[in-house]
Amino acid sequence: MKTALVTGGARGIGRATADALQQAGVRVHRLDLQSDVAYDLTDLAGIPKLIQSLGDIDILVNNAGVQNAVSIDRYTDEQRTRILRVNLEAPVELIRSVSKQMVTRKSGRIINVASVAAYTAHTDLWYGVTKAGVVSFTRSFASLLGPHGIQVNAVAPGPIDTPLLDKAQPERVEELMTKVYTRRKGHPEEVAEAIRWLALDAPEILNGAVIDVTDGCFLR
Repeated sequence: MKTALVTGGARGIGRATADALQQAGVRVHRLDLQSDVAYDLTDLAGIPKLIQSLGDIDILVNNAGVQNAVSIDRYTDEQRTRILRVNLEAPVELIRSVSKQMVTRKSGRIINVASVAAYTAHTDLWYGVTKAGVVSFTRSFASLLGPHGIQVNAVAPGPIDTPLLDKAQPERVEELMTKVYTRRKGHPEEVAEAIRWLALDAPEILNGAVIDVTDGCFLR
């Protein structure tokens, strides 16, 4: 039986992903502030010990993220530090820790959750910066770990009906909704299915890819 670690696994896309993997026969650790694996991802130094305590991990899903939804002139130092820590630095540290055991086994799959915000102007500047960073480190780790049999890919969702979207600036959501083909918000389960496919069924040649799950709100 394969084992997965899903960060932000208590709600939204993370919860749907954990459910989808479990239904596919995967043992899942749900990491969240309040979950079966309770952990604060701002504690970067404790991540190696956390991973060691969980044993073998075949699949890592870096889903946890925060959004402050404030303009750049209103950002506090504390808000900036936290969003960089949770959205950018923590997933990098998780990959560094988990990949060590994956390299030993010559297998493993890592999926990062980016966002359409990586490619477009965003009213929450630092959120967009972190998601662009996710795209960048996905490709960097894919290049680094690919020779060891490890696949590193990402999904970039558009507007998905989650608590995170509820916190976004209304004008941002309104702009996106005028562009999506179906004129509806996506469901977490739809993104989760893309992640499940990357984790279990995607061909080995798919590495360093970013799959847009945007319903047409951004085309590249």
